[in-house]
Amino acid sequence: MQRLSLRVRIAGAAATLSVLAALVVAISTAGAGGEEPTVIAQPPTPTASPTPSPTPTPTPTPPPWPWPSDPVPMGEAAGLVNSSSIGFPAPPPSVRVPPGNAAGIARMISPALGMDHYVETLGIADGQMQSPDEDGNHSVGWYASDERWTFGAPGEAGNSVFSAHETWGHMTAPFYLLHQARIGDDIFLEMEDGESRRYQVIRVTRYPVGEMPMREVLWPSDRPEEEDWITLYTCGGEIVYGPNGYGDYLDRDVLVAKWVGSEFPTGAPTAETPSAGPQQDAPADEPPPVAPVAPEAPDLSAE
Repeated sequence: MQRLSLRVRIAGAAATLSVLAALVVAISTAGAGGEEPTVIAQPPTPTASPTPSPTPTPTPTPPPWPWPSDPVPMGEAAGLVNSSSIGFPAPPPSVRVPPGNAAGIARMISPALGMDHYVETLGIADGQMQSPDEDGNHSVGWYASDERWTFGAPGEAGNSVFSAHETWGHMTAPFYLLHQARIGDDIFLEMEDGESRRYQVIRVTRYPVGEMPMREVLWPSDRPEEEDWITLYTCGGEIVYGPNGYGDYLDRDVLVAKWVGSEFPTGAPTAETPSAGPQQDAPADEPPPVAPVAPEAPDLSAE
C-alpha cells in the first residue's frame, strides 16, 4: 500500500507540473504582446487504469489438533506390586448422584483394569491438587484449568490429568488395579454427548513419593503437539500404617495413555455398573493421592 500511494502521489505531482508549465508558457506568450494574459486550463494527461488482479485466498494454517494415533500394540505389564493392599474387598455401591464435570465426561471405563467410575471436577487449593475424598471409593477426579494453571481436556491437544485413590477405607478404589496395566490396554472416556473416546496405555511409572517430577507428569515434554493424552495418578507401593490403623503409601504410580480414536454412538465395552446400596463413610488408607506442592511453584513441581 505504501508503494502504490507513493506512485499515485508522484503521478499527481507530474500532472500538476505539466499544467503549471502550460500555464507559464501561455502567460509568457500573452505578456509579450502587452495583453492581459489568458489562463487556459490544460486537462491532465490521462493514465491507463491498472487492471486489478485477483487476490489469492490465503491458505489458513491448521491449529494443533488431536489426530487419532495408530493403535498401540499389546506389550508387557508394568510389573509393579502393591503387596500391602492385596485382598482388599470391593466397596458397597455408591448412592451419590454424580456431580458431573466441566469436561463433559460421563464415565471412565476400562474392563482390563476393572474401572467403571464417574468423573468429577477437581482443582488447585492452597497450592495443592485436590483429591476425590468425598466419595473416594467410586470417584475419579479431573483437573480443570483456572486463571493460573492450564490443564488439558479430552477432545483437545494436550494432557488431561486424572487422580483417584488406590484404596479407601480399607476397600478397593477406582485405581486399585492401575499398577497392573499392560502397554496397549484400553481406557475409555464415555462422554455425555455419546462419544466414546478410546485411549491406550503407553507407559506406567512408579516414583518414590518425594521424587515426583510434577512438571513432567502434568505437562509431558515428549507429547507430540497434536496428540491428546491422559495421565492417571494414584498411590502405590507399600503402606506404612499408623496407630489409627490407616497409613501412607510410599510411592506414586503414573499411567499415561494416548487417544487412538472415537466411536459415535458409544460402543466401548463397559463393566457392570453397581446398583444402589448403602454408602459407607470410612477414613482413608492414605493421604490425598497428589503430593503437596508449594503455592509459589509455577509448575506444581515437587522436585
